[in-house]
Formats: sequence, structure tokens, C-alpha cells
Amino acid sequence: MFFKKYSVIICGLFLSACSEYPVTDGEVVQHYYDNADTYQSLAEQSCLIPRQENKDFLVISINETNSEYSDIQSTLRALGRDSISISNVRGECSLEVIYDAFGLGGSATVYSLKFNVVEPIPYNKIVHAFKKRKDTKDDINFDMKLSNGWYFSFSQN
Repeated sequence: MFFKKYSVIICGLFLSACSEYPVTDGEVVQHYYDNADTYQSLAEQSCLIPRQENKDFLVISINETNSEYSDIQSTLRALGRDSISISNVRGECSLEVIYDAFGLGGSATVYSLKFNVVEPIPYNKIVHAFKKRKDTKDDINFDMKLSNGWYFSFSQN
């Protein structure tokens, strides 16, 4: 009994000591650049859908079976991602691939890679620096331009 009680307390202390952010900006950005050609291929494949099928919004998951989008699912698997959101915004194709997301009790933090962001929120390295924002609970949103229409997007609320 004594051991169980203290092992729970020790586990709790270890968990509370862990970083609140399990992912860093650098990790997401490096993942994009390591796979930039594959992301460009994903954009080309995915952006055909709104034009060909007249759909304004669609989510494609790797878990769907018998999907007509097996080529996109295969690309997502190669990138190690679970799904892609495809939007037709004002006649333009926009994409979001979530890299990591977590939250509890109504708050959420989302790291994603987005293509063709309609109204990007500019990244400011002073205000949005990883070390600075990890110590705050304030709402923070930005879109960091990468290449070929892709952005690293961060949202915390």
C-alpha cells in the first residue's frame, strides 16, 4: 500500500516536470523541409478535388477504408500524418495537415502545416518565439511562411 501511494505521487511529479509542449517549432519546420517535395505533391493531388468534384470542404483520413483518395492517403502515410483538411475558400484551394495537437478543458494547442493560407497571421520572432510563448497561457496564433505556398501554423487558445 505504501509503495503504491508513493509511486503515484512520484509519477505525478515526473509528469508535471515534463514540457508543456511535446513538439518544438524547429521539429515541425525541419519535418516540412525534409519532405518539401512530398508536401508539394500532396498539394497538387489534394487541390484537384475541389475543382473536379465541386466540394468546398473535405477531410481525408488515413483510417478510411475503400477510399477513392488512396493516393492522398498513401502520401499522408509517407509523411507520418493522419489526415488532411481541404477547403475551397473564395475559389482557392487551402490545405491543413495537423502535425500535433493537444489540449484539455477547452484549451487547445495545434501545430500544423497549411497550404495557401488565405489571410496569414504574420510570424514575429520576438512575440512568437518558442521560449517566450511556452510560459504563457495567452491566445497565440501565427503563420510562418515556409516555401511553395506552405506555412507552419501555430494556434494556442
